Amino acid sequence: MELDTVLHHDSLPMLAAMPDLSVDAVITDPPYPNGSGLFSDSLIDGIAGLYLAAKKARKHIVFFWTPLASPPLPPPGWFEVSRSVWAKPDARSAHAYELVICWSRDYRRRAHRVWTVPILDYRTLKDYKQHPTQKPVRLLRYLIEDYTQEGDTILDPFAGTGTTGVAAQQLKRHYLLIESNKEYADFAVARLAPKHPAENAPNDPATTEVPKEAPPELEHPSNQKPETEHPPKAIPPKQTPGKNKR
Repeated sequence: MELDTVLHHDSLPMLAAMPDLSVDAVITDPPYPNGSGLFSDSLIDGIAGLYLAAKKARKHIVFFWTPLASPPLPPPGWFEVSRSVWAKPDARSAHAYELVICWSRDYRRRAHRVWTVPILDYRTLKDYKQHPTQKPVRLLRYLIEDYTQEGDTILDPFAGTGTTGVAAQQLKRHYLLIESNKEYADFAVARLAPKHPAENAPNDPATTEVPKEAPPELEHPSNQKPETEHPPKAIPPKQTPGKNKR
């Protein structure tokens, strides 16, 4: 499969067709049990997708999960090495946080972190699409910096509106996004398309995601690396209907 691509397709057959150990890391937000009844018809796909993705990744599987249910256990050969928290100060739900689970092929423990990042981060309000679980780019940047290296390839099999790809593009990583919902896949392609220099001005909140000051517990440098872009290659929609996934 070509890199820096958004694929409009159901994730499970695409994952099954991918070569094993073909990406460096998987960072994704799979459908998981929730009190709102979202994605109730694709919860099994979310769990199955994580296990299929584990065959494709060389280093890490990083995924969001609900605090209301136990996360899936890692498959043989993998270990849960960290369980962090995304605290959402602007959340309206009773549980204003999500878990961020990391599986690794290496048994060494990783730091457990708490990221406090608003859902509607002011830096990306213009880059927001009405999606029930869209993540802020700043949060994905933190995850990508923690678990990948520059030049790595990141797979997101439940890509939604492409936030993982946007953060990967900014941090000089390659991405491969899979999304079954055509509206979200098209929006992801638009977000990742090369922009006019004026649109990419450093102070443009729609394209700049580097916080002036990172949370103290993260110890991220205040001066992030400049953005770069890997233009996406739009893939024609498949005829097989897919389920609404993230």
